[in-house]
Amino acid sequence: MRTASANHDLAIEFALVCEERKTFVRMRNPENLRPAHPDQTVVLVVDDDVMVQNVVRIVLDNEGYFVLTAENGEEALYISRQYPGLIHLVVSDVKMPRMDGFALKEQITKERTHTEVLLMSGETPNVGAAAFLRKPFGPKELLSKTREIIKDPVLFRV
Repeated sequence: MRTASANHDLAIEFALVCEERKTFVRMRNPENLRPAHPDQTVVLVVDDDVMVQNVVRIVLDNEGYFVLTAENGEEALYISRQYPGLIHLVVSDVKMPRMDGFALKEQITKERTHTEVLLMSGETPNVGAAAFLRKPFGPKELLSKTREIIKDPVLFRV
């Protein structure tokens, strides 16, 4: 798999996809978004770094996950509150403007008790027992950690 840093054209492509995706989510209400298949696992990716957000989204999308995206914790909570289906996993950066990943984890797990949270950061914060992925990571690490957290997605069918 090519990475964004290995190919300048690919980086531009990611940025364009992100702009289209943000517009789509903001112009259409999240409650109108639906996975292609009713048993498809839904992941909300939250990162203020557009490139990281899109790489994570593309990796997960290529594995068959239905992916929603947000640029910060506040936007993620808005999407979560509007989205009518189950969100199986939130993959969130720790350091973000407006609301960091820790605050998002605390709030979203109160509101959605079946939602798991995977925190990611370039630093090693004190995450306690929380699931954590240190940046930079590759697609294999991301998918391995995602599968570890979502052990049996059948349990989450809507």
